[in-house]
Amino acid sequence: MLGLRSRVVLTFALLSLVVAVIVSSVAFLFARSYLLSQRESTALTRALLDARAVSAQVEAGTAPGDALAAVPAVGQSQALAKVDGTWFTRGVTVSPSDLPRSLLDQAMDTGAAQQRFAIDGQPFFGVAFASRSSVYLELFPIVDLDTSFRAATWLLGGLVGLAGIIGALLGWYASGRVMRPLRSLGIGATRIADGDLAVRLDATGDPDLDPISTAFNDMADAVQQRIGRERRFVANVGHELRSPVTTVLGTAELLDAHRVAMPPRDAALVAGLVGQARRLSQTLVDLLELGSVSPAAPVQLEVTDLGELVEALLVARGLPAELLRGDRPMVRTEARRVERVLANLLDNAAKHGGGLQEVCIEQSPDAVLVHVDDAGPGVPPDAVERLFEPFVRGVGSAPSASRDGAGLGLAIASEQGAAIGAHLSVSGSPAGGARFTLQLPGAPA
Repeated sequence: MLGLRSRVVLTFALLSLVVAVIVSSVAFLFARSYLLSQRESTALTRALLDARAVSAQVEAGTAPGDALAAVPAVGQSQALAKVDGTWFTRGVTVSPSDLPRSLLDQAMDTGAAQQRFAIDGQPFFGVAFASRSSVYLELFPIVDLDTSFRAATWLLGGLVGLAGIIGALLGWYASGRVMRPLRSLGIGATRIADGDLAVRLDATGDPDLDPISTAFNDMADAVQQRIGRERRFVANVGHELRSPVTTVLGTAELLDAHRVAMPPRDAALVAGLVGQARRLSQTLVDLLELGSVSPAAPVQLEVTDLGELVEALLVARGLPAELLRGDRPMVRTEARRVERVLANLLDNAAKHGGGLQEVCIEQSPDAVLVHVDDAGPGVPPDAVERLFEPFVRGVGSAPSASRDGAGLGLAIASEQGAAIGAHLSVSGSPAGGARFTLQLPGAPA
């Protein structure tokens, strides 16, 4: 399907062609009719005068041939006369047998006739006057008019094509002026989707287009204020809950330290309380981190050994460093955020993906990819789109994927990655499980 700009250009071109065809056709037909009527009027007057002169001389006893010879030649006109069944001519290149029978018959019936016809491809205008025993016929070549009409046709055709080209150029220019603010709108919307909430559109000075920029800026202000309120709300709730949750966790751990002296039923209750308190504490920490992540925050770039960073994360989780495969590039990025993203991916593979299968670093000329493969059957296709949303649980790749946790790990990983311009995606692993890929922008340092 053609784009909006192409449709506008095509519409302008077609309208220009239609208008040009109509105007040029009307002008051509009017000019053709006027020139032909002028030529025919002049030819009628000339033929009438010549016919009277020849008739007068023949009646005075002059031979028909001599009477025709006495007629002054004007241009390339040709005179013929038929007297008592015999044709007489003067410098005629047309045979009387080639004359249209309709012209002669009409002249004999009405006394005078005129007609346009062609002989051997040559156009003529013939005028005939008849009496009881004679017919006077004068032919006027109009090949010059025919040539002029053909040249005018080609000229007008060229002008019509030129009008179409000019219309297309005008359509291109007009659509460009209309599309420019729309392109700015699209770029601004993309930047907002990427997290740059400070983007705004400049006024164009066009009273018809400025309302679009104003509406977009109002929308961006509303989105920025709403997200700011939500971040402040999450931060305030987290800070308000930190003290009571810390107190509850401390009390639960204190009770857990004396659990061996408790009856079995009380010990089980204390064990459950400790587990839920720790889970609540971790959820609170994740909420505070999720609320603090801001794509607009400055990125502290530093050269980082990506392989060494991944090895440290594996060792910290009691996993063998041999799980790391591939390249070991030096990248210029914010190591703290990359570490947080990869830590969440490793924990997700261990808790929800049936265990970590492999970490592979792939280096390309314009990016560095880190693949984290788990041992599960993969992520269901209908769960991919919402996998990185907050509080989404139960879509792990393993059949026995744990539903513990608040479902914030992958959301935090996605937000942290977006803050440094990285992209997080999920696909099928060559080993059969799920593959989470972190794509770091820029060439290796």
